[in-house]
Amino acid sequence: MANVLNFLINLLKFPVAILMVALTFKSLTILFELVVHIAHNYEAYKELMYGIFAYLVMWLLMFNIEEGQWFLTFEHELTHTIFALLTFHAITDFRVTKSSGGHMVAERGGGNWLIAIAPYFFPTFSILILIVIYLSKSSYHPLLIALLGYSIAYHLHSTIIETSLNQPDIKNGTGVAFAILFLPAANFLAYIAVLSSIPGDNIYFHHIFSYLYDYTTNIWNNFILFISQLNH
Repeated sequence: MANVLNFLINLLKFPVAILMVALTFKSLTILFELVVHIAHNYEAYKELMYGIFAYLVMWLLMFNIEEGQWFLTFEHELTHTIFALLTFHAITDFRVTKSSGGHMVAERGGGNWLIAIAPYFFPTFSILILIVIYLSKSSYHPLLIALLGYSIAYHLHSTIIETSLNQPDIKNGTGVAFAILFLPAANFLAYIAVLSSIPGDNIYFHHIFSYLYDYTTNIWNNFILFISQLNH
């Protein structure tokens, strides 16, 4: 199964990159509108704001020291691991150190680009917290949404400091050209997914997804029409 998934995922590599390029501007626009909406509705999102502020404080107190760096590395390798498991790869080694980074080793089929690039766009802790939110009682939501805000700020900061075109995951795992094409929209869409999934705010991820699907379909149809006109 891993070999089949690797083949399909790697086959779709540059079609996915082209799709991300097509979605970059529109996803950035939607993300900007979401952020503006949140800023203008502070009372409804105050727990989220508290969590974001808490991360800023925690970074100053902890995450700029050795223990904080260990946590950043742990989350990075955990994300690799999750995507490896989702694509049916056996994990043979998982190691995180304070001073020399970490690594995850997966077997079966040589892996795929999605495993390599996942930590640079996928907000692992935010998704885990959202799952807990939807499984918990509403009385716990204020605290959990504060934790969500914390995780969003953490993901933004960790992505900024970890992402580099010289990173082995990017340079050797996916290729620099692909990363440049893929990562901007992938990150925008990840933040849209998280922010539009907060319960009780009347913003629904499936509505945004449906809009982006229609937008992408329209681009594709116009492209096909343009090609057909060239052939006549």
